[in-house]
Amino acid sequence: MRYPAILDRKYNQYQPFVEKVAKQVKETLLNFCDTKGYPFTSRIKTIESLAEKIETGRFQKWSDLDDLFACTIIIPTLSHEKEVTEFCKSIFKTIKTTKRGQNKKSPDTFKFDSTRICAQLQSNNDIIPENKLSIYQIKFEIQIKSAFEHAWSVATHNLIYKSSEIDWRKLRLAAQIKATVEQLDMLILAFEKTSEFIENNDYLEIKNKQFLVAEINKLFQTKKIPDELKPKDMSRFCDNLYRLLINVVEEQQIQEKVKAVIQKIQSTKTNQIPLSISLFQYFISILISEKIMIDSSINRYYWHITQEVITLYPELNNINSTFDYEENKF
Repeated sequence: MRYPAILDRKYNQYQPFVEKVAKQVKETLLNFCDTKGYPFTSRIKTIESLAEKIETGRFQKWSDLDDLFACTIIIPTLSHEKEVTEFCKSIFKTIKTTKRGQNKKSPDTFKFDSTRICAQLQSNNDIIPENKLSIYQIKFEIQIKSAFEHAWSVATHNLIYKSSEIDWRKLRLAAQIKATVEQLDMLILAFEKTSEFIENNDYLEIKNKQFLVAEINKLFQTKKIPDELKPKDMSRFCDNLYRLLINVVEEQQIQEKVKAVIQKIQSTKTNQIPLSISLFQYFISILISEKIMIDSSINRYYWHITQEVITLYPELNNINSTFDYEENKF
């Protein structure tokens, strides 16, 4: 692609400053995103893309270009958008914020509509000379997209907007997919309320897992188990416990076996419950030591039995198939 010499000179003049801005912005936002668990992408605009942007005719002058550097924060749901927006505004100097849905569009139109923040780095000096180029004069853009929006953008951008042809059918399909994305985002926002309209199903596996969650939560609520043993994710804990139980007892017996474990816990003083092992290890120790579950020889199941468990419950030393913390020896 050919572009004017003046654009080449201007781009090269700004490039070192844009790279410095990109480095600082990325360091700040990556730290925030890592803390929150949000994916993050970024790019410095190429001179070819810049030439195409100028040729849209939408910009009056060079200083109007606001995305020489741009980045995207990808949030799980739109309910996280406010938190991200407030953080960005607290860290950077906000020039303009274009909120989702702010641009007017027909109700039958589906296109890119994410929240965008045009910003600059914060300067310690109140006055920056206009005739001297500085990193604090470089505008950059922060886009905030939902996971669904990002997937749509990645999947369709090159197929549609970077294509060597214009095809009504492809544009139509991209718009239809975007409509689906908007529906998905709305469903996630209203997940709790929307799920109430789905007919329930008397599926025994789910009923047993619900039983596990309810009964184990009660043990914590009544302080029968120390809070230190509370799992990070109760649903994952119950999934793991269910996976163990379904391998050794019939589905219909699971609640009976769990009730026996809970009865043992309730009869044990809270200060006698060991804190040197995990809650899962405590449950399986009771299952075996109290002979609630006799068979411990599950095919292709590796018990998480550590030395602390064996010290407290020697009966578990007879289990052969255990998770091995030792590295493979070559």
